Amino acid sequence: MKTSKNLGLYIHIPFCARKCRYCDFTSYPVTDMDTHISYILKVIYEMRARRAVLLAGGPAPAVDTVYIGGGTPSLIEAELITELLDAVYATFDLTDDTEITLEVNPGTVGFEKLKEYRSSGVTRLSIGAQSFDAGALAFLNRIHTPEETIQCVNYARAAGFENINLDLIFAVPGMEFVVWKKDLKDAVSLEPEHLSFYGLQIEEGTQLHDDFLRGIFEPFDECEDRRMYHFAKEYLEKHGFFQYEISNSAKPGCESRHNLKYWSMEPYLGFGVGAHSYFGGRRFSNKPDLTAYMEAEDEKAMTDWVHVNTLSDNMSEYIFLGLRRTAGIEFSSFRDEFGKDFWEVFGEETEGLIGRGLLELSDETLRLTSLGFDLANTVFSEYV
Repeated sequence: MKTSKNLGLYIHIPFCARKCRYCDFTSYPVTDMDTHISYILKVIYEMRARRAVLLAGGPAPAVDTVYIGGGTPSLIEAELITELLDAVYATFDLTDDTEITLEVNPGTVGFEKLKEYRSSGVTRLSIGAQSFDAGALAFLNRIHTPEETIQCVNYARAAGFENINLDLIFAVPGMEFVVWKKDLKDAVSLEPEHLSFYGLQIEEGTQLHDDFLRGIFEPFDECEDRRMYHFAKEYLEKHGFFQYEISNSAKPGCESRHNLKYWSMEPYLGFGVGAHSYFGGRRFSNKPDLTAYMEAEDEKAMTDWVHVNTLSDNMSEYIFLGLRRTAGIEFSSFRDEFGKDFWEVFGEETEGLIGRGLLELSDETLRLTSLGFDLANTVFSEYV
């Protein structure tokens, strides 16, 4: 399968002030600076070790996106982010226009910290606002207030950031439609370049799931969930944001280039505990246990599992990942990638989904319909 010449890097910082009620990511409520330092040094070691092994005997592809996620990367000391990025620059060949994103949670940063991020090379912030309603934030067990989100954005602008994303969560139990409308209005008023909007999911292994099983709250009404979703799409479009993926809208030219790699099956390497990678036709991930990751003696011992993609795997992933984008997939691109006619491989499934109103054809492009966005997982399952 053909891939982009450029590589993406994902770096996982698992530490947070406290675990959010809904979080199923690899994260640990650890605020100890010594642990933070030891972890960053381990990640730097892993970057160098994996580069030496994976890129041995060949030229290193240029890196054009770096994404530092968590956890709460902004919880750790700003100097450690600088140290980490210095190591990235020294280990990989970054393009002049590399997009470097850092996830930031309000309540963990001030102006000076944000200035250091900008000086260290961070070009884009993804701020976990989630809601501007105090009740919703309390339900989600977030540590910040709505006022701290506004302050965070203002500080970020003053520090020189020109590319900011805000994350929002809808369908929070107890959330009324008027609250969601206000969340969108408040978010747009801060003039971000990008907005992500996700319906709250009750994932196994989370406090939210445990509370649900104990009957502490009722699940959110599915029809109201969809009403909130479609309202967000329309509201954001009216205010200059175009939807380019199921849960993401941006001002023109401000899409997340790193996340587009995931949905376009471009290569990326993940570093840190629990991080995933797709490189050289293989998908692999690191151990999700912090102690096991820290005690691993080399990159092989850090690895939790490896899967070598077959041609069938690649074709399926190309479809269900590509359909997440509102642009959909082009049949000519599928043919160029795999040397096969799309309709010969997936004709029966696709015709059935078109007949059910979940997919639509436009020239040589296949994309989700409005109903298809609501039932996206049903669509994707047909191509697995």
